[in-house]
Amino acid sequence: MDRRTTALLTLLAGLLLPLASSAQQHRHRAGRPARISLSSYRAINQRWHNPAAVPAARFTPDGRMVLRLSSLNGMGSAELTPERQDGGFDDAARAEAARVLGDRRTGDHAPIDRRLIDVIFQIARHFEVGQVNVVSGYRRESRNSNHSLGRAADIVLPGVSDEAVAAFARSIGFLGVGVYPVSGFVHVDVRTRSFYWVDRSSPGRTASRRRSRRRSRGIQEVHGTLAQQADARARALGVTALGGTEAPASTAPQAADDDDDEADDEQPAAVRTAPSGG
Repeated sequence: MDRRTTALLTLLAGLLLPLASSAQQHRHRAGRPARISLSSYRAINQRWHNPAAVPAARFTPDGRMVLRLSSLNGMGSAELTPERQDGGFDDAARAEAARVLGDRRTGDHAPIDRRLIDVIFQIARHFEVGQVNVVSGYRRESRNSNHSLGRAADIVLPGVSDEAVAAFARSIGFLGVGVYPVSGFVHVDVRTRSFYWVDRSSPGRTASRRRSRRRSRGIQEVHGTLAQQADARARALGVTALGGTEAPASTAPQAADDDDDEADDEQPAAVRTAPSGG
């Protein structure tokens, strides 16, 4: 091959390589949900919190409040009637909860911890809200997260501030409670030792789980003493930390009780769907 041919091939390679890289990037982006501006996200989040967009709380004739769950990620809605005024749900109700809290990426769902459903009901009953909006529930690929174990949910209570929801949840005991002031929801999970935090990450960003990097990524532990006191009260009342959900597969990750749970690692699909369930 002469020098002129070699130079020509080198030139062609230099021209084609950026084109191939651009096409690859385009294919990668095509498989991901489109991002929206923070101002648009905030407008949608305000609709999630709007009490006028959801039905009023409904009660059975004997005074049991009906728990209405509505997925903001297209997994539908369900109305669950507790067995008692303070909670308790049968297998059929748990199956409905698992459907609404399913993984919107894959359509999969898993058994939801019984106590998690009772905790969500307890919060909803305290504020007498007609609907709990679910941002995220079970997420199969969320490693080292209670989401992957059916023990966590990110929720919005229309008409109630996220901080008020979190403040009440912190009084229950044996819970992980995370406030996401920028993303606009509250994370609750059941665990054997309470941990409370605030995560100021923007929507769609995953905050680091490493303690040494929490503050730089927006995570801040809060109310550490309150967590210990809430657990002591719950223990004295005989509260069981976990609700007896079937043991996950041996390959399933185990979330750390003394650490924060991960932030939502995706921008909710609700930015492209109706904010309230039907």
